[in-house]
Amino acid sequence: MQLTRERAITLHRRMWRWIGLKTLREKRCVRKEEWFERFGLKTIYSDCYCCEYARQFFPYSDWRNTRCFYCPIDWGVKRDCCGEGALFKLWCHEIDMENWQEAGKLALQIVELPEKEELHSERII
Repeated sequence: MQLTRERAITLHRRMWRWIGLKTLREKRCVRKEEWFERFGLKTIYSDCYCCEYARQFFPYSDWRNTRCFYCPIDWGVKRDCCGEGALFKLWCHEIDMENWQEAGKLALQIVELPEKEELHSERII
């Protein structure tokens, strides 16, 4: 899937808002996969629009070493979404613990994360 930076960010926010609101409304942990199932969408890398966007910038063999550099979201921690204290990592923990209240709140906080400053050297290989 080819994504522009703006489209990836829009879809990222839309998906996380849906997850957060559905989690709180249904009082159960809603997972990312449910977004794709519910709307009949083709799954993407890590079920994440930001990862899918970042993946466009380098050969697959370099993916593990550089993917987070191209993520358009500022997760506020050193290793981006998987870093210690990152909202996504905290959300994963709450999902594993089946704590829907906290998972819903965290999903809605993820929606509000700021964008990283755009890299002018980004280009699709």
